[in-house]
Amino acid sequence: MSKSEETIFIENEDTHAKVKLYNPYEKSASTESISLTDFVEDWVCELVEPKHPALTTPATVDPFAGGVSDWEDKEKQMLDLMHDKLGIGLASPQIGSSYNMFVMNHTVLGDIGVYKPEIVEFSEETVVIEEGCLTFPLLYIHITRPEKVKVKYFKSDGTTQVETWMDGIDARCFQHEFEHLQGELFLDKVSDMKLQRAFKKREKLFKKLEKKVVKPNA
Repeated sequence: MSKSEETIFIENEDTHAKVKLYNPYEKSASTESISLTDFVEDWVCELVEPKHPALTTPATVDPFAGGVSDWEDKEKQMLDLMHDKLGIGLASPQIGSSYNMFVMNHTVLGDIGVYKPEIVEFSEETVVIEEGCLTFPLLYIHITRPEKVKVKYFKSDGTTQVETWMDGIDARCFQHEFEHLQGELFLDKVSDMKLQRAFKKREKLFKKLEKKVVKPNA
């Protein structure tokens, strides 16, 4: 999940260098040269293109099975990528993997790794918030979700389990990333008409950012 449009906008003319962060596919893996299995066996922490099959395939691989033990390092790689792209959450399918895990920035706990997550209870209260996604940069859609969720997940050691309620942006991010693990995308939650409007607005945002790029000296 990415930060909101209001958070991402670059208004200061002295911050042009940050514009490069809005090209997430500069080093992304091509769907023509890789497969889902490759990313389970050979870890490559880079965003994949939106058409990659991992994004629409449930991430069912147990991260603690098969002798995989370096999750602290993998988790750090994902968090570094998440922050580099100005995000607050990143799920393994977004880097072409089918491991059942994601990372997020919690407002109280800070950066956390979430393994084999579950949502065990939803609040009846719902809230509409504008969401973004690192897989679809600068695409923002208003999504209705439960305001609070009770969640369970394991930490990177594979034995420590956390059970807690999350609310606000934490609940929003957890639900967004959890859906990635189900092979679902946030743009599937809105009508075609609303999605078309969002894409048109996205094009305007890209053009606005292009105008802020400082041209090199001749």
